[in-house]
Amino acid sequence: MRRTFFWSLMAAAALALAVGGVVAAAGTNRQSRSEALQELGRQAEAIGRQAEQTFNEARAKGDDALRNLSQEGTIRSLLVTASQIGGHDYVEIAAVRQGELVVPSTSVLIPAFDLDEETFLPGRTVEFEGEVEGTPVVVVGRTIDTGTRAFSLVVLLGRDSDLLTGVALVRAFLLALGAAVIVVAALAGLLARRLGARLARLDEAAGRVAAGDLTARVEDDGDDEVSHVADSFNEMAQKLEEAAQRERDFLLNVGHDLRTPLTSISGYAETLADGAIEAEELPRVAGVLQRQSNRLSRLVEDLMLLSRLEAREFTLRTEPVELGAHIGGVAEEFRSRAEAASVRLEVTIEPTGPVEADPVRVSQVISNLVENALRYAPEGGRVGITVQSAPTEIAIAVADNGPGIDAEDLPRVFERLFVAQRYRAVRPEGSGLGLSIVHELVAAMGGTVAVTSEPGRGTTVSVRLPRSGISE
Repeated sequence: MRRTFFWSLMAAAALALAVGGVVAAAGTNRQSRSEALQELGRQAEAIGRQAEQTFNEARAKGDDALRNLSQEGTIRSLLVTASQIGGHDYVEIAAVRQGELVVPSTSVLIPAFDLDEETFLPGRTVEFEGEVEGTPVVVVGRTIDTGTRAFSLVVLLGRDSDLLTGVALVRAFLLALGAAVIVVAALAGLLARRLGARLARLDEAAGRVAAGDLTARVEDDGDDEVSHVADSFNEMAQKLEEAAQRERDFLLNVGHDLRTPLTSISGYAETLADGAIEAEELPRVAGVLQRQSNRLSRLVEDLMLLSRLEAREFTLRTEPVELGAHIGGVAEEFRSRAEAASVRLEVTIEPTGPVEADPVRVSQVISNLVENALRYAPEGGRVGITVQSAPTEIAIAVADNGPGIDAEDLPRVFERLFVAQRYRAVRPEGSGLGLSIVHELVAAMGGTVAVTSEPGRGTTVSVRLPRSGISE
């Protein structure tokens, strides 16, 4: 199929060149013919004027000079000179005397074209074409007024049509065109084979990726469109490989996080089934089972929410909300948990006025950010929540003075479970998916989220939401 395509492309290029050449040759032929006819007509006019001038000078000297002019053959000498200068194939002279065309015995053109006296009116230039002994000839005739009523002269200039229309030039052009078509075909064949080989490597790599080998790459060190496609393919394959690795890491991490509460629940359940737990230990065991069940339930719920967010299978129900007051109410819900962890919760909120937003989704964003900050804030530390109002957006920031995040890890903080697995939390609560959920929710609401951090001094997550609701 690829060979058929490239040979078709080559044939189309050759055909386009050939058609263009034929059209150009035809145009050249027409232009050459037109210019040659114009030049032949100008020469006939010039010869006629010279002859008329000669007759006028002879007539001014008297009838004897006029008779001597015809006897001396001055006009014929003039025509011979014109033939030599113009390079005409035929130069003839005839006379129209008393309304009858007098043809010299040496004339070839007049008999060949079957011309008569009506063709040649005084002061008239005519053009016609035909054949002389099988050769196409174009003729220009000019009638010369001798100034007498006795007779007028006719000058005939003729040239072969092949020379006049530039057939030789056209033949040379067509030969050159044929050679060009052959060269183009050869070059196109070489290009097609080379391009086909490069595309075959790209096709092979694409097949390997489709079969699951995400390590497949295309080697192409050129600097043309195919090379750019190869670079784009390699970049795509690299991102797919990285995404697949992140997916594997995520599944491993989820498996670990699921295994921990399940192991605890399973162990206590077996112990209860064996009757090995004393009655006074039952409240403590029940508390452990409840916490682990809640942890397991939260992880499953967050996984389902994140899946819906990434698939855009959720809805936003916006309404005018006093966002500052709403965020302040969500923050206060964490006051008791912060006090129990000996963490100071600081809330600084500017009045925002009505903002078009989904209050449920905003609550999820704030809850996840505050919960994440409480996971890493040290005992005696602080978590700060600030809301600032601007004409076009609302700026929200949640900061803690925990261990912070290394600079090289900041680009990956919104990956699922990345921070939870890489940085040990002071309070291992929640699912560890909070930042990923925040990222998806904020994007869905037309906002932006960013993280700044300094190791040893804490982390700040900044969210900016537009006042007008979801951006298009």
